[in-house]
Amino acid sequence: MSVWTAIRAVCVTRRGAARVSCSALLISALLSAFGVSPAFGAPKRPAVPAFWGPLHVIWHASLDGIPIGRPAFDGTRAFVGMRDGRLVAVNLATGSVLWSVNQGVTTPPAASEGLVLAVKGATLIAFDSVNGKVRWQQPLGAPSVLPPTVGPNWIAVVTTKPDLVLLRPVDGGLLWRQTLAAPVRALPAGRSDRIFIGLTNGQAMALSTANGQSQWIREVGGDPLVLTLDQDRIVVGTSDNFLCALVADSGKQRWRWRTGGDVGGAVAADRARVYFASLDNSLVALGRGGGDMKWEQRLPSRPVGGPVLFGDTLILATVAGEMKTFSIDRGALMETMPVVGRPLHPPYVVPWSGPVPPRAIVLTAGGQLLAIGPHVEPPLEPLDPMPGTLMQPETLEPIEPPLVPMLYPPGRLLLPETLPPGIIRKSPIGRS
Repeated sequence: MSVWTAIRAVCVTRRGAARVSCSALLISALLSAFGVSPAFGAPKRPAVPAFWGPLHVIWHASLDGIPIGRPAFDGTRAFVGMRDGRLVAVNLATGSVLWSVNQGVTTPPAASEGLVLAVKGATLIAFDSVNGKVRWQQPLGAPSVLPPTVGPNWIAVVTTKPDLVLLRPVDGGLLWRQTLAAPVRALPAGRSDRIFIGLTNGQAMALSTANGQSQWIREVGGDPLVLTLDQDRIVVGTSDNFLCALVADSGKQRWRWRTGGDVGGAVAADRARVYFASLDNSLVALGRGGGDMKWEQRLPSRPVGGPVLFGDTLILATVAGEMKTFSIDRGALMETMPVVGRPLHPPYVVPWSGPVPPRAIVLTAGGQLLAIGPHVEPPLEPLDPMPGTLMQPETLEPIEPPLVPMLYPPGRLLLPETLPPGIIRKSPIGRS
């Protein structure tokens, strides 16, 4: 239905019909024609932000060593690779260490369904996420230069040859091996049918997960440093200080934005915007459709990775040992929480779970794993009985209200002398 058809339908009324406010109906028709909800004043976003202050440390766990790099998460556990070769699992609810094994891991881990994946030299090892036992091992042919990447139905490892190796998660079986034209600096990203990589020759490319064949290649200028899959797009941050959005199916460039520095980490995105942090100490929001700037927030220190989007809040860690939260609408700073030590990665957010509030998990360079979140009042509990109370309230028997005699029992004729004085009718003086 066109806009003008909607206007005519509203303004044309029959004779004798009740007159209505044409302006109000006209606005409603215009909104309906454009597909906009006519609920005026309806909130665009949740009234209560997903993260609010003041923030505090919920728990912290000391891992007694120096981490290799960022941890991996599976929703209930964190997995940390240590420089002494240990792999440690930590409970995200309590901060307690669940298990620790020493297999000589040399790269940060990755988490798949029920598995923890880590590289030892030139071998990929899959551990059981519950108890740390080895499920399977797969030789890679060369050492790995990056942590493993987990896809919907595959595991990808980039080696020093450079090769891209794709494996089955169930048993580590080799799906295919593809020799690349140049080394890789950014972690691959992917979906069930395609995997996206960036090469140091300034190319971004897509390969089929079925056979490793190239689907498209795109020149992006500098070396791709960051690849983020955003629905139907790949957002690439390059070493020549650009952020560009490519169509995932074809590699066609949608937009390209000049940044003030290298993009620090993965890009966060919602339906309207993309959010990124660059090493010139900036947090920026761009329009998702055309790459136009929405707002920019200057940071007092360098960001660690990219921002994390949670509800209507952006959470960002800095090298100064701080956790900051920002509003997504205008980038206004909401809360700042100091962290003892330098964070190694963007925070991992554990959402609401029953009465447990959301928490941001951060690993520091000194091996401290922290859970940071808002303070929530404990639930109300019934009070204990007061001293001297003989009976508990639940043991008291209910007391019936006292019976009140009726003045006019149904079906009974009362004699005049039995009625109350105010009700007996007397004859007027002078009448017989």
